[in-house]
Amino acid sequence: MTKLFTTALLLVLTSTAFAQDSFKVSGKVSDSNNEGVVAATVLLTSPRDSTFQRAVFSNENGDFEINELPKGFYLLKISSVGFVTKTERVRLLENDKLFESIILEEDSKLLGEVEVKAKQVRVEMKGDTLQFNADAYKVNPDATAEDLVKKMPGIQYQEGKLQAQGEDVKRVTVDGREFFGSDASAALKNLPAEIIDKIEVFDRLSDQSQFSGVDDGNTEKSINIVTKSGKSNGQFGKVYAGYGTDDRYSLGGNVNYFNEDLRISIIGLSNNINQTNFSSDDLLGVLGSTSSGRGGGRRGGGRGGSSVGANSNDFLVNGQSGITNTNALGFNLTDNWGEKVKLNMSYFYNETDNNSIDTLQQTTFLGENVTQDYREYHAGNKQNLNHRVNVRMQYDINEKNSLIFTPVLSFQNADITDYVDGKTDLVNEILNHTITSTNSYNDGYNLKFNLLYRHRFEKRGQTFSIGVGNNRSSQDYQSELLSEDQLNVNALDLNQVASKKVLNNSYDIRADYSQPLSDRSSLRFSYKTDWSDNESDQSTFDFNPETGTFNNLNENLSNSFLNQYNTQTMSAGYRYNKGREFMFFANLNYQIAELDGEQLFPQTLNTSRSFKNILPFAMLRYSISKEKNLRLYYRTSTNAPSITQLQNVVDNSNPLQLSAGNPDLDQENNHSLTFRYNSANLEKGSTFYAYLVGSYTLDNISDITTIATRDTVYNGIPLLRGGSLSLPQNYGNSQSYRSFITYGFPLTRLKSNLNLNFGVSHSITPGLVNDLENIAKNTGMSLGAVLGSNISEQVDFTVSYNGGYNIIGNTLQQDLNSNYYTQNIGLALNLLSKSGFLFNVKGTNTYLAGIDGFEQNFTLLSAKAAYKFMKKDQAELSLSAFDVLGQNNSISREITAAYVADNKSLVLNRFYMLNFTYTIRNFRPAKVKK
Repeated sequence: MTKLFTTALLLVLTSTAFAQDSFKVSGKVSDSNNEGVVAATVLLTSPRDSTFQRAVFSNENGDFEINELPKGFYLLKISSVGFVTKTERVRLLENDKLFESIILEEDSKLLGEVEVKAKQVRVEMKGDTLQFNADAYKVNPDATAEDLVKKMPGIQYQEGKLQAQGEDVKRVTVDGREFFGSDASAALKNLPAEIIDKIEVFDRLSDQSQFSGVDDGNTEKSINIVTKSGKSNGQFGKVYAGYGTDDRYSLGGNVNYFNEDLRISIIGLSNNINQTNFSSDDLLGVLGSTSSGRGGGRRGGGRGGSSVGANSNDFLVNGQSGITNTNALGFNLTDNWGEKVKLNMSYFYNETDNNSIDTLQQTTFLGENVTQDYREYHAGNKQNLNHRVNVRMQYDINEKNSLIFTPVLSFQNADITDYVDGKTDLVNEILNHTITSTNSYNDGYNLKFNLLYRHRFEKRGQTFSIGVGNNRSSQDYQSELLSEDQLNVNALDLNQVASKKVLNNSYDIRADYSQPLSDRSSLRFSYKTDWSDNESDQSTFDFNPETGTFNNLNENLSNSFLNQYNTQTMSAGYRYNKGREFMFFANLNYQIAELDGEQLFPQTLNTSRSFKNILPFAMLRYSISKEKNLRLYYRTSTNAPSITQLQNVVDNSNPLQLSAGNPDLDQENNHSLTFRYNSANLEKGSTFYAYLVGSYTLDNISDITTIATRDTVYNGIPLLRGGSLSLPQNYGNSQSYRSFITYGFPLTRLKSNLNLNFGVSHSITPGLVNDLENIAKNTGMSLGAVLGSNISEQVDFTVSYNGGYNIIGNTLQQDLNSNYYTQNIGLALNLLSKSGFLFNVKGTNTYLAGIDGFEQNFTLLSAKAAYKFMKKDQAELSLSAFDVLGQNNSISREITAAYVADNKSLVLNRFYMLNFTYTIRNFRPAKVKK
């Protein structure tokens, strides 16, 4: 098969290039004195398709350019205040069109003293893209892109994650180019709002779908930042340093060099105030000890659980519980090498030192009217070191052939220390009590690459692409475990060391071919094969008091396991589209999967299963008008169990809560239905978005829990009375439903923007506790509002409200059914005087009611007073205070089919800091492209 694909690839690479079918229109807009007209509107329309519109503004020299235009006839309309609108006919059949100079005549009717008033365009709908005009949302001069987008309808931060239209934003690009790889937060946190012209929210297609023009549903919610004309040449950024009480410090900055296609960005920071600047891809065992395989205590949720929390995300950046020292450095390069090669590469270095303290209270369902309580005190330290490199290179061989190469490489190291004091109560009786200390040392790397070749045939819409990918990762774990039984009943004292190595290696090949049937319909055929080899080896040794060494192999805690999962998927699809008004695509996938597992130690065990599935996919897109459209998706997929879930070895990192794998697991099957509706009213400046998704999973992989009613042994490992054992199992079917509605509009009299949102969610998760079925049902309702000022750069405020009501139901233990309410009210105010004085205040009130013993009502308040000086107010000296009222707190709730758990965490408390900030602004006129 490899030879076949290699031959096919070589044949396609050597195919003859055909005529050009992508064009551009460019030129210069001038007045009667041959001076360039700045910010003239250049609008390109199609007389054959009323929905087609492409608009740009001329730069400081009057130059404009519109790219990637299909063959055809167009009308070019050029307008500017004070000039007579001019229309030109454009014919794009064989070559690009260049207007050396388009002369606009002055409009004599507007030359007198006439006041011209026009309503600023706030939002536009361009196909499936929602485009916001940045100038319609006023922010202070020092605002970042993040401050700007928070004011836009449907964009918010939820539990520290950026969301647009109710979905997590996976990618943020700048002028269509990647910025710091796939880190969605880097661009928003480090680009100043003043350089932004437009914010585009859309569903980004895969590279193969973009090329073929067939939306296969593999999209990711994305935001594209369009920079202002004249802001693509120069240097900008800021550097800062601060020192405060309790030895708190913060220093860092970002420096950007933009020179047309060449763009270089450097970011860095060092602090001990919980500010970080990296994504979750950088973490190995830092977010929770259980990821090491030998950490202490249960940190985080089991499969199928849900959590709600109240924390200080408005003041932290992707924070984790506890207090974190951070050192980070990032570099991003974007450039075009000639006319054929586009390059984007980034490098991240991260070093964190986190100290955390948590108290946990967990109630487990044993049966009707019977519950068991587990209480835990946890203190931990996690030190993480990470290097990550992302590269994307696109080589346009000619008009018909291109290559895209995207390698990613990361190295990670994490040292984790955990102390856990846990005890279990039944009614008023203490069943068990242990104190456990764990030290673990983890190293790992991940290397993946994708190579995609795309070919466009002479016939429009006829394309072929083939992609090859590899993902290889390795993790090495070393751990030390010391546990003492505090009750001295059937003493559970452990003194062990363990080592574990996990290797994962996978390959995939995908070929796609699209064949047009007519101007409105086409066929699509694809074949994908992927195979993965996974290997896990763990060895655990008990302490030998006679020799004083760890030389007693504990076979019950040692394991060697191999796992292979291979799939072949063949698909055929039909697409029908009627211009930009209507599109329907249906695809039928036939998948053959083979799952093979082999346990080599301590016993020999072979498992082999095959699966054959028909997986349909369908989507419909209908443009009701230029301002309204809707989408409907139906998806099916399978999910194979991981090697950790398959490996039958006990994790005794917390002796009171054991877990193990299950080599008999089958794959899950998921069905989902998604509905989206989008509308934008240009005249009113309002937007409306509705999102509804339902998911149904067959053979759901659930954690099945057994609570020991007496002292017992599982696979040679002692489990005390009251202790729990968790095993994954295909049990029952799970369901989840979620809706999100947002509506944004301007309040003219208040010179503000109001964004409203409402959401409902419902989940049904089956589980077993001591062979008794429990169905956990969680219903949540949320309501939010954001009022953002649009007054001026000197007066900037945002008032927000987010409330949620949750209804928890369990069939096994109905006495624990409860309702609870969470609420967050926020205020951000920036006042800037003409003399350079700045006052900033941010406050969030968090209210939580309905959880016995965990009710919360606290206000997190920070404030800053500053003075701006030097040329163009580029320097700032400020005094800031964090948690002025000393009320910062953190609490979260986790709900599963087996238990409900509430957790309190250590947070950062009040401190004061003196800061100096210098802003870099040095822009120059753009070069005219000949």
